[in-house]
Amino acid sequence: MDSRDQSSSVAVATQPAACEVFAFGPFRLDPARRRIERDGRPVQLSARAFDILLVLIRHAGAVISKSDLMARAWPGASVDEGSLRVHVAALRKALGDGNAGAKYLSTVSGQGYCFIGSVARLEPAQPTPVSSTHADHLPALPRQVVGREQTIQEIAEKLTIQRFVTIIGPGGIGKTTVAVSVGHALIDEFAGQVYFLSLGEIGDAALVPDVTASALGLPVRSNDPTESLAAFLRNRRMLLILDCCEHVIETTAALAERLYKEAPELHILATSRELLRVEGEHVDRLPPLAGPPEDADLGAASALTYPAVELFVKRAITGGDNFELTDANASDVGNLCRRLDGIPLAIELTAGHVCAYGIKTTVELLDKQFNLLWEGRRTALPRHRTLRATIEWSCNLLSESERVILNRLSIFVGSFTLEAARSVAGSGAADDDTITTTLASLVAKSMVAFNAGPQSSRYRLPDTTRAYAQENLAASADAGMMARRHASYFLGLLEATGDERDEDLSAIVDQSGNIRSALTWCFSDQGDRRTGVALAAASIPLFFKLSLLTECQLWLTRSIKALDETDGSVRHDLALHGALGSARMLTGQIDELGVNCLNRAIALAEKIGDVPGQIGLIGRLHLLQLYIGNFDNALSTARRGEAIALTSGDSVSVARMRVLLSISCQYLGDITAARSHIEAALLHLNLEDDDYSGMALEFPQCAQTTLARILWLQGHPDQATETARRTISDVIALNDPMTLCRALPWAFGVFLWNGDLEDCEVHLDRLIVEARRLDLTILQTIGEAMKGIALLGRSETGIGLAMLKSSVEKLQSRHFSAAAGLCVPLAEALAAADHSDEALDIIDEAIARAGHRNFMVDMPDMLRAKAEVLMRKDNRNFLQAEQCLRQSLQLARRQGALGYELRTAISLARLWLRQGRRAEARDMLAPTYGRFTEGFQTRALEAARELLAKSNSSGSFAAG
Repeated sequence: MDSRDQSSSVAVATQPAACEVFAFGPFRLDPARRRIERDGRPVQLSARAFDILLVLIRHAGAVISKSDLMARAWPGASVDEGSLRVHVAALRKALGDGNAGAKYLSTVSGQGYCFIGSVARLEPAQPTPVSSTHADHLPALPRQVVGREQTIQEIAEKLTIQRFVTIIGPGGIGKTTVAVSVGHALIDEFAGQVYFLSLGEIGDAALVPDVTASALGLPVRSNDPTESLAAFLRNRRMLLILDCCEHVIETTAALAERLYKEAPELHILATSRELLRVEGEHVDRLPPLAGPPEDADLGAASALTYPAVELFVKRAITGGDNFELTDANASDVGNLCRRLDGIPLAIELTAGHVCAYGIKTTVELLDKQFNLLWEGRRTALPRHRTLRATIEWSCNLLSESERVILNRLSIFVGSFTLEAARSVAGSGAADDDTITTTLASLVAKSMVAFNAGPQSSRYRLPDTTRAYAQENLAASADAGMMARRHASYFLGLLEATGDERDEDLSAIVDQSGNIRSALTWCFSDQGDRRTGVALAAASIPLFFKLSLLTECQLWLTRSIKALDETDGSVRHDLALHGALGSARMLTGQIDELGVNCLNRAIALAEKIGDVPGQIGLIGRLHLLQLYIGNFDNALSTARRGEAIALTSGDSVSVARMRVLLSISCQYLGDITAARSHIEAALLHLNLEDDDYSGMALEFPQCAQTTLARILWLQGHPDQATETARRTISDVIALNDPMTLCRALPWAFGVFLWNGDLEDCEVHLDRLIVEARRLDLTILQTIGEAMKGIALLGRSETGIGLAMLKSSVEKLQSRHFSAAAGLCVPLAEALAAADHSDEALDIIDEAIARAGHRNFMVDMPDMLRAKAEVLMRKDNRNFLQAEQCLRQSLQLARRQGALGYELRTAISLARLWLRQGRRAEARDMLAPTYGRFTEGFQTRALEAARELLAKSNSSGSFAAG
């Protein structure tokens, strides 16, 4: 059957047929009723998923094309295959496809899908009336239970063994849904004797025994029917579900405990926002629905594997026909579910409004404020019709002091410690015990979440509860006092931590939300700018640790403006300017403003006699000057730093400044001096063990990578490669993304010069991803340039050339002067792609810029590259090319850059051999080759050997 015949048959076959029921495995599918059951229980599918399944089942064993399936599920609409994949994934999950050996759906690559299960056609069964003894005492089975299947099974098993289980959790978490589902799961176990009693609408706790007796059909003949209830239940096997106990908990707890003791065949399942705390009670704390973690890379199919997302999608589809989960909106849906703390009621209420607002707008609404008034089903209990009603129900059960503390705790963003709660929400040292007791009570009542971590225990208000409590706090007289205490507490916490090293920031690394909130208040109209300046200065190490550099600049700029009006201290001034200069550089803002900030900070450090501060700041200024292209100034800065370090007598600081001197000399083309400085630095054995904070712009093993580059330039390719490999291996072992981003670009040159990128190419993708995540713009762009070079090396010319060219243009637009070195592989690649004129323009401009800035280290190679371009042009200019090569050779020899000398000598020998000047080629290349004592397996030396063999009439040239 061709595709057209198949398509038409599908269209006909999918019309509803009378008396047609399909059975496969434990499933029965009734098209007329649009119902699918598993072992008699309904399976929830979206309308489109049902249509897809029906088409596949009716053509079991045949491959149905994706276009046919999309035409049936989305008649008259234009959709992409991604939507089809999402619904097929949902089908597989609903059917348990692949679980316990069950297999129903098969994907046929490049064609479509096929139903491969065994299908039987049945006569539709007549509905069987449910016995009243099995139905009258329980609410209907919830139409959809998402993500709770295992929980229901576990509670049912626990209940049959332990007899008394209380399901606890915050409002809207789904306790009633789970309890009703457990009741239905056990209805046969108890021969229909499952009774559900909703206590939510009982206003008077004294009525609980009467209502319980009435629900069980027991006549009430006394003021307290507890005695009669115990006698009635003493020999009866029964499951009693007591739902929503929290507001009548004292009376309910007493009744449940007595019935549990005196009726050994009675099983009790209770739901409450806090424990009943009675004999025999076993607890099952209902967790939120699992949702995607914050850093998850979500597509539609992967998002649906999380129950929170699955529930959201099902409710959104129910709310309107326009919603589709796609790869484009999957991350937004995941964020919504995470913001809603995986609370089913909050997810349902939010999902019900997506069709009205759209995903993007819904996210924006939640970012601005939780809409606590969104309404749900009209048939829902009053306390479940809005988020506000759910939270108010819980808050009304709190004592006045508990409500006050809950409102005060809403000042915290995310998690907080007990110490923080005492300092901010309390009323002094005498109030510590009250805060501790109240906090424990709020945890017990599911108003506050508690997490006992490996280092410290943390508390957290669910976002919905916090939004409600924040409204109450804002309307109270406590609002200003709480904001001030909150800011002061985190200022004290940060100042106690001090300018510590990375590993010591772990205790506060998750408090960025609280610090951000405190800073926002400090610089608001009602805030305290003096505290804000101090807080911003104290927050610098944390912002750098988390690489929140753009945000850090915002607070630094505001604080610097406020310095005059707050009479800020010199130390704050120093810290703010030093950090601002560093943050601007790391985020790609390479300009004189950063230089001025760092110079001011250095002057302030000198004023107060802070020598370590001067050394660190000089390191940052030196790097920024290199970025800008002020190479002579960078050398002067390094010399200034060495003088300060020598005066201080700190040998580590002296060594660090000599590393800077080596780098400066290398950039300026003085390779001999660069080698002398780096060897002097490496005499200090502990140099690489020096601590590096998030503020340091050097990286561990910086001296080793500097040495590796110098070794290659001086003609020691094997030693250079070994040193670079060892350095990268050490950096990878640190497992610190920031360090990798700093180290790899510096070592990359060695592998590039040797023509062997395999050693570091595997790390380039990680560098690009991490630099993007850390907002390290310059390093990200350098990483992309290196990736382009690696692709060119693998002959992937199109994408490699485009990536390299784009990266170089970005770096040049940001005035990154060292980009001139990247113009060499770019010009060579353009020339190889028959764009010689463009290549010549690029290399000429790079040479001019490098000469103007005195960037001499790569000048020999730039001149060589220009010669290669000239020799590729249509109107080849061999004379000018030879002049460039002679100039390159002379400069490389003057610099002591034997590595570049060899590359140039190879190019010049090829030119002369092409012109028949064999003796000149041999006499020029042989001495250069003869000065090498290692690296004879590298591409350059192999090429030199081949050229010498061609130029030598007596045969091949043997390596010494």
